[in-house]
Amino acid sequence: MKKSVFFVFLFLIAFSLQSCKEEIQKSESIVQDETITSTLLKRTLPYKIYLPEAYQDSTKSFPIVYLLHGHGGDEKDWFIEDEGNIKVFLDSLIQHKIIPPIIAVTVHAGNSWYVNRPEPMESFYLEEFIPFIEATYRVDTEQGRIAAGDSAGGYGALRFSLLRPELFQNVILLSPASYEPLPPAISSSRKVAAFAKNGVFNDSIWKSFSYTHRWGNIKKAPKKPKYYLSVGDDDAYNIVPVVTSLQQQMLQDSIPNELRITNGGHDWNCWQQNFSNALTAIFK
Repeated sequence: MKKSVFFVFLFLIAFSLQSCKEEIQKSESIVQDETITSTLLKRTLPYKIYLPEAYQDSTKSFPIVYLLHGHGGDEKDWFIEDEGNIKVFLDSLIQHKIIPPIIAVTVHAGNSWYVNRPEPMESFYLEEFIPFIEATYRVDTEQGRIAAGDSAGGYGALRFSLLRPELFQNVILLSPASYEPLPPAISSSRKVAAFAKNGVFNDSIWKSFSYTHRWGNIKKAPKKPKYYLSVGDDDAYNIVPVVTSLQQQMLQDSIPNELRITNGGHDWNCWQQNFSNALTAIFK
């Protein structure tokens, strides 16, 4: 009899532990490593996606932020603990009800700078990646998409939003490397195939991708995204004048914007702070 009671007791403990484990797993946010096969690029690319706790516990749809990584980065940058650390970061903002539950996703774009040269990375992102994500996951597009990028990713987010302003309600530009008319000698843009001819950086090619060529799109757009511009005051890549010039152009053309010049450099400490500020402002 005692032995039977003992085994029942062990079973109940094991059942309780398993139930607790399942409940914890059910209620946690998750990060998934996935891939997408592109017809335009003729290859498969990895992406990472953050799904909030509430995604697991409901059938609701959620707003989304598309994260664009910088030069030398990949889809992991925004998730690495000592870089973007986005899971911990978003978990905290959501838990403290600073922002609602949101989805965040980033794809490996290499050193493409998100342009259509030498391969159609921009077209892939806008025509394949975004539609694929929104067909695969429960995305609430009525609440508006957010595009966010650091450095070269900010360059890409700006270009995307100017080409397709109707796609994005908010755009977060973290130290965007959107130099006009030309990047400084230290910029990594001078080392990539996207802006080179015969292996050498070409001024004319860089200028052909200038955001100024797309400015007319957003000036005439019936609904304009709001831009959150930011940069560290010690940015070593001369991006302070980039964002101040951008803001002046936006103010002149009545494009909604906020600018923050904060203490910091061209790094994740600065970008985390300014990303948090922007998300807080968007969802306040």
